[in-house]
Amino acid sequence: MSNNNNELRGKEEKFYKTLQNVFIGAKIEGEGGFINLMRIKSSYYSQIEKLLKNDIDKALEKYPRFREELFDKLYYFFSRYFTESGSIY
Repeated sequence: MSNNNNELRGKEEKFYKTLQNVFIGAKIEGEGGFINLMRIKSSYYSQIEKLLKNDIDKALEKYPRFREELFDKLYYFFSRYFTESGSIY
């Protein structure tokens, strides 16, 4: 069961990492208007990610066995149809 739980956490982490890459992209350092915009976008994503995690957890309360399949499908969708810059293929 522990191995299955680790596998599930890995799928969740892969999904959230892919979503973060689509939304934020690479970290940028420096100063200027564009850099400030990217910092704001990163901060906004952090807030949205928390809300998304809460919504997913709440939705899966009734269907905990669906968690693994859900993250498989979400990861596949985001990795397949979006580039790392957030553009649609």
